[in-house]
Amino acid sequence: MADDIPHDYDTTMLDMLQIIWGEGYLSPGGPQAVREIMAGIDLAGKRVLDIGCGLGGLDQVLVELGAKHVVAVDVAGPLVGLGRKRIAAAGLADRIDLQVVQPEAPLPFGDAAFDVVFTKDAWLHVIDKHALLREVFRVLKPGGQLAGGDWMKGPEPYSADMVYFIELEGIPYHPVTLAEYGAMLHETGFEQVKLLDINAWYRDLAKQELARLKGELYGLMTEKLGETSRDHFIEDWRMLTVVLEKGELRPGRLWAKKPA
Repeated sequence: MADDIPHDYDTTMLDMLQIIWGEGYLSPGGPQAVREIMAGIDLAGKRVLDIGCGLGGLDQVLVELGAKHVVAVDVAGPLVGLGRKRIAAAGLADRIDLQVVQPEAPLPFGDAAFDVVFTKDAWLHVIDKHALLREVFRVLKPGGQLAGGDWMKGPEPYSADMVYFIELEGIPYHPVTLAEYGAMLHETGFEQVKLLDINAWYRDLAKQELARLKGELYGLMTEKLGETSRDHFIEDWRMLTVVLEKGELRPGRLWAKKPA
């Protein structure tokens, strides 16, 4: 069963990420980041595919921005299950459909099925990004829009700091550079490709987040996670600030269109 596919976000990590990034969100910026990514894209009446939906908080924002219907997919069955409960409680089950998909497999949708494909900080776990982008291109309607963000890397080989950070994270990382994303988008056939490096923004914000974890959120983390996990995640966040400062981890955003 697809719902039994192992995933890398255990309950402790899910709790931690929502403590720092908000309920329903597993990446920085919360609803505002979704609004920024979708700025200038008219979602009114559109059918949207979200690849890497996590707990579904992102998809609620897409609906708020006007999307007629969102199909949200993830490889982690337990996350999708939690997301379905969240969406049902919000009364949005008729507009947001969360589905489990197989990792590194073709998308289970027909050609030209969606007006927009969205993603937020999930594709770094994908090994074959060329294949994924070909699938995105296939399921988009002519003139359809890809919009999203991802965790990317700097151009140099990993330092010991980056290796240590990934070990602390405990989840598979397969990032590429922003330039490599751009090249792959062009090779796939996309046009109007736009890339944005937001390392400086998150570099500064991550330092503020670390201060919050050591300060105002310290008691909540202790209560929810326990002392051992609390200390682990504080060290994780400390190293996050290090690799961001060095430019080895570089969050970015990307936009592209399928030719009409």
